[in-house]
Amino acid sequence: MMSMNRRTGLRPYARPVCTLILLSSIAALLTGCGSFFQCEGKADCPTTGTGTGTGTGTTTTTDYVYVANSASGATYLNGYTLASGTLTAATGAPFSLGTNAVPQALAVTPANTFLYMATDSNFTNPAGTGDIYGYSITTGGALSILASGSPLIQENDAAIAISPDGQWLFTLPIDAQQINEYPINASTGVLNALAAYYGLAGAATGGINPLGIAVAPSGEYFAAALGTGGADVYSFDTTTGQGATVPVTINPANSATGIYAVAFDSNNNLYCAGTAGLQVFSISASGAITLLKTYAAGNGAHSIVINKASTYVYVGNQTDSTITGYSIGTNAALTALVGSPYSAPTAVGALAIDNTSAYLVAAGYNTTSGIQLFSIGSAGALTMTGSAGTGATTGIPLAIAATH
Repeated sequence: MMSMNRRTGLRPYARPVCTLILLSSIAALLTGCGSFFQCEGKADCPTTGTGTGTGTGTTTTTDYVYVANSASGATYLNGYTLASGTLTAATGAPFSLGTNAVPQALAVTPANTFLYMATDSNFTNPAGTGDIYGYSITTGGALSILASGSPLIQENDAAIAISPDGQWLFTLPIDAQQINEYPINASTGVLNALAAYYGLAGAATGGINPLGIAVAPSGEYFAAALGTGGADVYSFDTTTGQGATVPVTINPANSATGIYAVAFDSNNNLYCAGTAGLQVFSISASGAITLLKTYAAGNGAHSIVINKASTYVYVGNQTDSTITGYSIGTNAALTALVGSPYSAPTAVGALAIDNTSAYLVAAGYNTTSGIQLFSIGSAGALTMTGSAGTGATTGIPLAIAATH
């Protein structure tokens, strides 16, 4: 599940890049720019859940959601259990992080054993130094910091994501024009040495602005949202940890158009939220990417989430403080949900769906109701059932992650 960063400043190119057209074949992406390194000694795959996620599931005591609050500080990560259908504080929440840095991105392993948090010590432009911390998830959703509180990786990231088998952590550095890949030790949660890095390409119409990253449920692709740089899509083999060394770049229509969040459904269709609205792309067996259709979203579409069964997609609209929802039909055709768009937290910046697909959690900015819980009806419609507070500052990112 993806974690979204609200940084908006464009970044200068730091590495050579390649310009690719939209209908390039990923199958032919084994040459070109970027670098790739293969490591050995990979951890065994952890077991993942098997829920269908139709929107009618029953929550369990392992159903947790973690939200990074909107300021730096040693306790600015909160956790909630959804076992009773409410935002009930997890054991020990809010948590002592072991750092005063600003949380920027969160990701939970598919086995629900570890939570990873990317931080920025400064959150200025240019950014400060960054680190990735790890936590084991224990009874009641409590967090226990790994490595005696030391950072697992020293890296300043806009977003992080984990492969569906739990073997690989992907990071999207804020300033470096690349995606990094780290093997995850399934027993200890420690991140092993860098396994690979993938050079970003970006569109000719705008500079690369790393914002979000997502891995397909199949594990066959991952993609990065790059703002006015568009989106880069890579093929991937989760067994070997080897991905394409050169991406296919989805180019925005012009320099004022950006892609700010990406997500995949279970059929490897790619959903991009941004200035143009909600764009849906298919990826063929040969690797060609084709725009299927563009759908309306609200102003400031900056976050996106798809339920486990790939039957519903929701887009968080920052400017409108709304959530746009669609049902996903045959060939990824979308139909607006009844009642969409839905009122959301002020400047909603991050979305997550719980491990049963019964609930959606949205995070924005409000001291009393910046985190809102929605039940997902049998036809996908959202109904707010509870809320909790976050800080009032709007100038730094939100991050959210839920157990699987």
